[in-house]
Amino acid sequence: RFSTNTDPHPSMAQPFRLMAHNGELNTDKKNRLSEAAVARARNKEIIRPPGQSDSCRLDQTLQSRIVEDGLELVTAVVSMMPPAWENDTTMSPQVRAMLEYFSLYEEKNDGPAALIFGNGTVVGARLDRLGLRPLRSVETDEYLGVTSEAGQFDFDPQTVIHRGRIEAGGMLYFDHAAGRSYTTNEALELLAERADYPALVEQARQTLDALPETPAETRPQRYRGDLADCQRYVAYSHNQESFKFMMDPMLASGQEKISAMGYGNAINALSDVEGGVAKYFSQRFAQVTNPALDSIREADGMTLRVALGARPGSGAEDAPQIVVPTPILSHTEILRIRKQESTPVQRFPMTFTPVYGDADANAAALVAAIDALADQVEAFARDRGGIVIITDRHVATDEAALPLIVVISALNQRLIEEGLRLRASIVVESGQISSSHHVATALGFGASAVYPLAVQLRAEEKFAADADGAFRKFAKASEKSLMKTMGRVGLCTVESYIGGEFFEPNYLDTTDPVIARYFPNMASPVGGVGFTTIAQAVADWHQKALTVESEKDIPLLGLFKERSEGAGHSYGTTAVRGFVDLTEEPIAFDTSGSQDHTDALRLLPLNRLEDAFGINDDAYTNAGFKALTPQAIDSFEITPGFRAFSRTMAEERSRRPAALRDVLELPADVSYAVTAEDFTRAMAPYSRTGNNTYVVRGLDVTALGEGRFELRLTGDHQGEAGALAALGDSLAARFGADVTARSVDGDALTVEVSGEAFAYVALLRSAPATISVDEVQPASSITPRLTSGAMSHGALTAGAHEAVAHGTNMAGGMSNCGEGGEHISRFGTIRGSRIKQFASGRFGVWAGYLADPMLEELEIKIAQGAKPGEGGQLPAPKVTVEIAAARGGTPGVELVSPPPHHD
Repeated sequence: RFSTNTDPHPSMAQPFRLMAHNGELNTDKKNRLSEAAVARARNKEIIRPPGQSDSCRLDQTLQSRIVEDGLELVTAVVSMMPPAWENDTTMSPQVRAMLEYFSLYEEKNDGPAALIFGNGTVVGARLDRLGLRPLRSVETDEYLGVTSEAGQFDFDPQTVIHRGRIEAGGMLYFDHAAGRSYTTNEALELLAERADYPALVEQARQTLDALPETPAETRPQRYRGDLADCQRYVAYSHNQESFKFMMDPMLASGQEKISAMGYGNAINALSDVEGGVAKYFSQRFAQVTNPALDSIREADGMTLRVALGARPGSGAEDAPQIVVPTPILSHTEILRIRKQESTPVQRFPMTFTPVYGDADANAAALVAAIDALADQVEAFARDRGGIVIITDRHVATDEAALPLIVVISALNQRLIEEGLRLRASIVVESGQISSSHHVATALGFGASAVYPLAVQLRAEEKFAADADGAFRKFAKASEKSLMKTMGRVGLCTVESYIGGEFFEPNYLDTTDPVIARYFPNMASPVGGVGFTTIAQAVADWHQKALTVESEKDIPLLGLFKERSEGAGHSYGTTAVRGFVDLTEEPIAFDTSGSQDHTDALRLLPLNRLEDAFGINDDAYTNAGFKALTPQAIDSFEITPGFRAFSRTMAEERSRRPAALRDVLELPADVSYAVTAEDFTRAMAPYSRTGNNTYVVRGLDVTALGEGRFELRLTGDHQGEAGALAALGDSLAARFGADVTARSVDGDALTVEVSGEAFAYVALLRSAPATISVDEVQPASSITPRLTSGAMSHGALTAGAHEAVAHGTNMAGGMSNCGEGGEHISRFGTIRGSRIKQFASGRFGVWAGYLADPMLEELEIKIAQGAKPGEGGQLPAPKVTVEIAAARGGTPGVELVSPPPHHD
C-alpha cells in the first residue's frame, strides 16, 4: 500500500524494510531537521528519495538506529516512539528511568501512528502515545494478527488464545527466538532489565529543584545600562497594547485576554508601525487526516519538560543535562542555572550599536553583530558544549537589542551547519517577549527555554506586593497557550516543538539573501519585507526609546483598536459607519408580497413578536419578503447608498491600505495608447518596489538576452511605428540613462536596458484580452454559487443572524447558519439556513434541525479559521437565555467546542 498523498513509486511502497505505518507523524518536520543535525555531527549527510513520506522517513531513521547506533529493534522502536511516561505514576521506577534516559538523547516521533515492525526474528505492533489510531489484536497458537478493525481474520473461536486491543503508547510483539509474545508491560520491564537505567539517569541529568538555591538579585545588580524602565520597554519594541492586551491581563488573571472579531490591522507588507519580528510568522496547524489535539482533555499525554545542555554521546564535555518542568523560566530559576557548576553555562550579550540615517549601513552592522555572536556560540559549543544564554538585558543609549527571533534562528542554523547542534541548548533572557506568540516563536525557531525579562519588570512595576506571583500567572497563561499551540500541530511534547519551525512567513521576503541564510526553511508564497527594513525598524524603535520620558510616551499604535493616525484596518471605523448607513437606506427591490400579515406573524421568531404586536408594521412586513425572481436579480441596479459606501471605502483604502486587495489593480491597458503620455499614464502608477510582475494588456515582450528586449503592440495600433516610438520615448523619460538604446524594427520596438529599466522590462507580462460583457453569465446564475459566512447565532444576534440568511436566500445564494443552531420558527421558511453546520460541540443540533425542509447541505466543521484546531468559543457574557436555549447550554456559562478530533 501507499501513504496518502504519496507518489506511487516502488521506494514508497509499504511495508518498508523494517516497518509499516498507518497515521501521520506531526513531528516529521522536526524529525527531519534533527536527523540532519545528527548526521552533520557525524560528518555525514542524509540522502532522501524525492517526495519521501513521513512513514518512509521513519523507516529510514529506524534503520539508522539499528545499523549505525547498534540498538536492537524493540529498544529502537520504544525509544523513538515512547509512551506518555512523564505523567504516568503506574510504571515501575526502572521503566520510568529507562524512558527518561531515552528522552535525553532520542528525538520523539509523535502523531497518529499505528506501527507494525519486524526484522525476521521479532514481529510486533506499537501505538502512539495518545492512541490516535485503532489497533485490534488476536492471537492463536499459530498466528498473531493485528489490524485496524476486529474480525478481519476468521479464526476458529476454539483456537483463539487472546483477543484485545493495543492501548495508547502500548505494544505487542512476538519473538521467534524466545517462542512467545510480549505485551506492553512485559516488554518494558524486559528492556528495563538490560541496563542500570536509574544509575544512568542519575549520572546524565539533574533536576532544576536539585540545583543550589540562589537569592534573587536586587535591581542595581541586575541592570547596568542607562535607560529607565519605560525606555527599555520601547527599546524592546513594545507598545501600549503590549501591556493592555497581552502582559497585564496575563499577569493579573493567569489567562490570555479574550477578545472578539478578527485582527484587522494592516498586513506587514503595507505597514511597519509594529515592532519586533514575531509578527512576520504565523503558526501552522494540523488538519484533515491528523486533526489537532485537545490540550485540556489530553493533558496527561502532553508535557512541557525540557532537558537543557549537551546530549549524551554528542562529543561535548561530559556533564549532566538540567531538566526543567517548563520552558518558561523565572528570575530565580535562570539564576540557579547560571550559578550552578556541574553543567557548562556561558552568557552572551545580544546587543549592537545601530547606525542612524543609513539603512544599508545599519543592516550591515546588524548582520555583523549577529554573525559575531554566532561565532562566539559556535566556539563555546565546539570547545565545551552545554547551555548558551543569550541576553539583551543591558540595552543602553548606544546598545540596541538584536532582533530576538532572527538571532535564535541564526544561532540554530549555525550550530546545525557546523554539526554542533546536539552540544548546546539555547536559553533566552530577553525583554522582547510580551505575549504567548513571542514565546511560541522563540521556542519554535530553536530556543529551549525563555526568561521574559520585560514581563518580570512589568510584574514588579504593577504588582509590587506579589511580583513573583504575578509572574507565575503569566507563565501559567503562556504554558496553557503553548500547550494549545503544540496541540494545534498535533504535538505532545514541547521538545518536539522546539526548533520544529512550525510557522509560515507573513509577507517576509524569503528570497532576500540575509533572510534566506537565517531562515532557510521558510518560503513565502508572496513577497514582502526585506532584511534592511527589519534592521531599520530595530534602529527606529531604539531611537524612539531615547525620547520616552514616562509610560504615557510609550507608542499607542492602534493595532487592536483603529486610530486615525495609525495603520489602516481591514474592518475599521469607516467600514462600520458605512454599514450602519447602508442599513438605513430604503429597500430597493419590489416589496409587494402576497403573504398576508397573519401568515407573516406566524413565521416570526419569538424575539420579534414584541415588535410585531406593536403599531410598527416593518417588524413583520420584512419577514414576508420572498425569493427574488431571476429577472429581478438580473435587472437589479446598485443602490446610491452602496455606491457611496464603496467610494468612501476606496478612498480610505487608498489613503491607508490594510490588505492585499487594497493595492490590487487591474492590468495596465495600452491597447489604445498612441503618445508617450498615454503609455506613461497607463503604466507608471504601478509600484516598482512592491510588485514582482507588471501585467499589461496590449503589449508582448520577448527577451533577447544581454539586456535586450523586443516589445510589440497587440491592440488597435499594432505594428504602428509612431506608437512604438512613443512607447520608447515613455520608457526613456521614466528611466533616463538606464535605457541605453532603442529602435523601431518592423513591427517591434527593440530596447537595450540596464539597472532599474532592466528590472522593470524583465518583469513585464502580457494580460489576456478583455471579455465582452455579453459573454459574462447573468447575475441570477452567479448568485446561486455564493454562500454566506458561517456565523453562528451567538456570534451574531438573532435579528442579524436571520437577516443574513434571509437576504442570502432571497438572492439565490446558500446561507450558512454556523455552529449555534437557529430558532425553530425559521425552519421551512426563506429565513432558514440552507447549509447547516455540525461542529464538535453539537450546539443547536437536534432532530428538527436536520429535518428542516430548507436544508440542502451539511457542513462538518473540522478546523475553525479564527482558532484553528480549537473549535469555537462563545464568551460567558454572550450566552444569554435565548442563546443558551438554542444551544442547550446554561445562561452565563462559556460555550467552547472541543478540538475536533473527538469526532
